[in-house]
Amino acid sequence: MITAMAVFFAIRGCQAPLITDSPPVKVYRSKTQQIEQLSLEQYVLGTVAAEMPASFELEALKAQAVCARTYALRKLVDGKNYPRGAELSDDITTCQAFVNAEEFAELHPQHNEQLWDKIQQAVDETRGEVILYENQLIDALYHSTCGGQTASALEAYGRDVAYLQSVECGYCQQSRRYRTEQYFTWQQVADLAGEGKSIQVLAAAPSGRIQKIKVNHKVMSGSEFRRIFDLPSTWCTISSDREGINITSRGYGHGMGLCQYGAQGMALQGKNYRQILSHYYQDTQLYKLPY
Repeated sequence: MITAMAVFFAIRGCQAPLITDSPPVKVYRSKTQQIEQLSLEQYVLGTVAAEMPASFELEALKAQAVCARTYALRKLVDGKNYPRGAELSDDITTCQAFVNAEEFAELHPQHNEQLWDKIQQAVDETRGEVILYENQLIDALYHSTCGGQTASALEAYGRDVAYLQSVECGYCQQSRRYRTEQYFTWQQVADLAGEGKSIQVLAAAPSGRIQKIKVNHKVMSGSEFRRIFDLPSTWCTISSDREGINITSRGYGHGMGLCQYGAQGMALQGKNYRQILSHYYQDTQLYKLPY
């Protein structure tokens, strides 16, 4: 089994026990509450199949494969623990989504074999590749749609991360979540945030995402506002009238790192996965693990 120390040595070019094959990992399956032991590359295959539309271009899928592999290995190096002693999980709130071939076929009743083979190709052609920043595995965060500008870790988490900076993205307009409108009556607002008929953005990040907002008498963070009102992102513009509020949202997800629909847009314009990754994770390098 690969160990944190083996990865530590590998990414520094030092001698370490030879890794001859894709290492095994223990994955907690939330539906069955059981552990599945898979090779790392099998896990990456199932993660790409679950996390990105299978219809996407090969280069976008390859970018996703490198992100998924990096994200997983970062969890292993950090020693993240999951239920029943698992090293990884299919719970998207704490790890990455995952489906096996049978589950994928149920989700894609048509052409599932061809789609699965394309994802397999993406994984095979990036086998062992991970993203590093200053010889460290990055936290390879990704999201569905940024809406035109990704978020920095500083604005989202309050801490600066060199490779998680806000970058322009003119590639994700094809996403149905690029722009979303939702309307709430004042009664609906009161049910969610207390009585009153006022809403005021108190702080917003340079990318436009809400950091602090006051709804009636309740002050909350942008992420809490998103959760309470079930919004696709924290990048919102808000207008109000006598009857209620209209919220126009940009993008879907936390906005940090790889924009998946942006990756698709870049691939459609002829960019390869290396160019895609370098756009969203700037000043990083790709490293191929020796297995």
